[in-house]
Amino acid sequence: MNFTLQDKPILMYDSIFKAIVANEQDTRLLDYILSDILEEKVHVIEFIPTELKIRRKSERIKVTDLIVESNNGKHILVELNSNFNTSTKLRNLSYYTSYYSQIIERGYEYNEDLDTVLINLNQDSRDKLSKKTYLITCLEDDSIYTNTFKIINVNLVKYKELWYDECIKGNKKHIHLVMLNANMDEIKELGKKDKVVKEYEDKMLTLTKDGVVINHLSYEEEQEKLRRSDIHEARDEGISEGITKGIAEEKENIAINMLKDNMPINIIMKYTSLTEKEIEKLKNNLK
Repeated sequence: MNFTLQDKPILMYDSIFKAIVANEQDTRLLDYILSDILEEKVHVIEFIPTELKIRRKSERIKVTDLIVESNNGKHILVELNSNFNTSTKLRNLSYYTSYYSQIIERGYEYNEDLDTVLINLNQDSRDKLSKKTYLITCLEDDSIYTNTFKIINVNLVKYKELWYDECIKGNKKHIHLVMLNANMDEIKELGKKDKVVKEYEDKMLTLTKDGVVINHLSYEEEQEKLRRSDIHEARDEGISEGITKGIAEEKENIAINMLKDNMPINIIMKYTSLTEKEIEKLKNNLK
């Protein structure tokens, strides 16, 4: 079997990923993939509804929010990012913490029995490790603040390389992760080694034949579409911040003029919505 790492992975199309992997009616493949990443057997028990998310439309297509359960009954909150971009990792983290706070509001309690995991699937061939797990730790003595919050970066390219080195020995341990980064010809080969892969291979053949890949976009075109979406979001955020800043400056200018006319602070607060502290600061600056 000849794996070519430059070939395009069919399952990393967002439309195919949602239909095959993040499928609420059939979570078996997702169960296998998450169990491999988390290194314990888990199964999906709930998909978090999108209305809980503080996200823009383009972000929602990249992320799957889940609650999974381990064999010992422990619940794990999982955010699975299928299109991870290092340039947006801080924004992704802020979204994840917002998502976590909303889950807590739904009834889950703050306790050491509830794990939360942010999983980023990426294809960075420069990274030497197949998986990196991040915890909140102390810089001074490396002690761990909590074991319940983790970020796991999964390098699909490296998993594919490592698995291929072992496949001649019949090792199928990571075959479902490898499947995520395989093109259609490779998936056919993997299907000969694993009945689960074979089953989903047949589904993918049907989906691609029926044109489920959005507008028949190539892999590069779909990635470019997502990149442009990120640029538009950044632009919109900049415009919004500019408007907010402009309004704040206008309020301050009005307050300054009212101070110059010796207007009472309570009146200035009423007409500018500034706090007493903010007005006092402007007053001191005038002096």
